[in-house]
Amino acid sequence: MKYLKNIQPYEVNNLKEIVSSTGKKIASKAIIDNEHTEIRFFSFAEWEDIDKEYYEKETIFIVIVGSLKVLYNEKDELIVNEGEMVCLESDINYGVKALKACKVCNILVKP
Repeated sequence: MKYLKNIQPYEVNNLKEIVSSTGKKIASKAIIDNEHTEIRFFSFAEWEDIDKEYYEKETIFIVIVGSLKVLYNEKDELIVNEGEMVCLESDINYGVKALKACKVCNILVKP
């Protein structure tokens, strides 16, 4: 396939099984990663986090399983639960923290 990786064409995939963390770590798998678009699946152990950093791309978090806290700007935060999604504007600082073990699809698009 020209753009997609780590996934087979014409194969049905269970979103809950695309990636799994082991122990107290974060696991991820990218299925597209280029200068314009990123699609990654993350599996977080409970309380694991990714520190805030600057992102120039617009971002979508889709929580497949569990609960995720999204921290953005200076002190803003949102809780995103299983079956929910949130979108963030480009050119902001944000980080995430798993409030319980969770699996997330993260989509980034360069405006």
